[in-house]
Amino acid sequence: MNRMLVSRISRRVLAEHHLALSKSLGTNSLSHPEDPHVGIIYTALNLRHSIDKCVALLHGRPHDIEDETEEGVPNRGWPEVIVDGHIDTKFSYIREHLE
Repeated sequence: MNRMLVSRISRRVLAEHHLALSKSLGTNSLSHPEDPHVGIIYTALNLRHSIDKCVALLHGRPHDIEDETEEGVPNRGWPEVIVDGHIDTKFSYIREHLE
């Protein structure tokens, strides 16, 4: 089962990458300075930006879990996300897989 799933994901990634490369060759725009990528691989993926995007999506969802905190007060909000460390780190990665 594991081998089948890895094989399926690998084929899907290769197909998406091929389509993105073909599309960029057709428009004659391999890389834009504001969004550097080759196919589906972003060559300068900003980790802080991706985390902030995911946090914004999370905060946009309704919070329907009504657990109580230790003090007996209902917990009605999403947790705060704190990004610490090398926050301006950029590396090559597939954005959708990270997010």
